[in-house]
Amino acid sequence: MLSLYRSILFSLIIFISFSALSEPSNSISFIFMDKVLHFSAFFILSIFLDLSSIKPLNESKGLIFLLIFYAISIEVIQYFLPYRDAEFTDFLFDLLGVLVYLKIAPKFKQGRSK
Repeated sequence: MLSLYRSILFSLIIFISFSALSEPSNSISFIFMDKVLHFSAFFILSIFLDLSSIKPLNESKGLIFLLIFYAISIEVIQYFLPYRDAEFTDFLFDLLGVLVYLKIAPKFKQGRSK
């Protein structure tokens, strides 16, 4: 099962990277959709990173740092792309997705183990 979760995680990273670095389409339907997508992407990444690791994510400071570094890297690269904009608020919503997962994951796991 671990290899399945790792395959999904790897696929998500490729999909998110491609989406974040390719030329945007104008299909965002409402003003905050971009922020919802940032939050959701990093919340889901956190889930699959947690499922893919041996230790729980909230005990793996290195993995949390990698998620944050990945979020920063995307914004830095977008800064240099003529068709993208780097936004600090995008990074904040990425970070919020990770933090919300870290806050609720122990409660969710505890509820499932009962």
